[in-house]
Amino acid sequence: MDLEGKHVVYVADCGGIAYETCKVLVTKKIAKLAMLHSVENPQAIAQLQALNPKTQIFFWKFDFTMSREEMQRYFEDVMMQMDYIDIMVNGSTLCKEQDIEATININLTAPINIISCAMAYMDKNKEAGRGGMIVNISSVTGLDPSPVFCVYSAAKFGVIGFTRSLAHPIYYEKTGVAVMAICCGPTKTFVRHTMKAFLEYGQEYVDKLKGAPCQETAVCARNIVRAIEMGSNGQIWLADNERLDIVKPQLYWKMSAELVEYMER
Repeated sequence: MDLEGKHVVYVADCGGIAYETCKVLVTKKIAKLAMLHSVENPQAIAQLQALNPKTQIFFWKFDFTMSREEMQRYFEDVMMQMDYIDIMVNGSTLCKEQDIEATININLTAPINIISCAMAYMDKNKEAGRGGMIVNISSVTGLDPSPVFCVYSAAKFGVIGFTRSLAHPIYYEKTGVAVMAICCGPTKTFVRHTMKAFLEYGQEYVDKLKGAPCQETAVCARNIVRAIEMGSNGQIWLADNERLDIVKPQLYWKMSAELVEYMER
């Protein structure tokens, strides 16, 4: 996908991977960037604008705990400035194993609600829809289990399951909205946070992570944008250090011939 002239909505915090990814996006000459972030960061927004004064940048403070009905009203305001959405990036992340509700909500529930609201403005069968792409930022812990970040891993596995389900042809062929996910390896910004393991037995492992050799956030951001440019519906990408690969999920269950015949009637 050529990003020049595109209208992009990015939902996340205003720092780390999100900020670095937005820096790359504006250098790709996108026309509009809507930042729906939990914390306002005027300095970061000004730095982004300086990178490309021609890109129109809008900011809305975003509450991930909003109900779906509240989000629908929120998106009405966003669309007054954006006109339409070409690319929606779901980049929200939180790893607090001791706050189960918040970790599940921000990593899984909120992105699902966000997509349900955005789809009304992207579906090519709707008045404002032109098709487009939804990009869910997941984690390598959504591909393989984490021995210490159990709740976080469960939520990120959910993101992958939701992505694969929504990318099914029964939706894509009608909406024209491609759905893909990018699973990021750990970044230095992530591992240097003060974090707790789900159970105390894993805390020693978590503490060691603070000094572990991990990818720079800017490297991860460049790979995210590369995946968006090269990606297509249903793809799952792995971005870790200089590595950017397509992951091929395995199917473990197949409908019986009888069930296939029934569903095709």
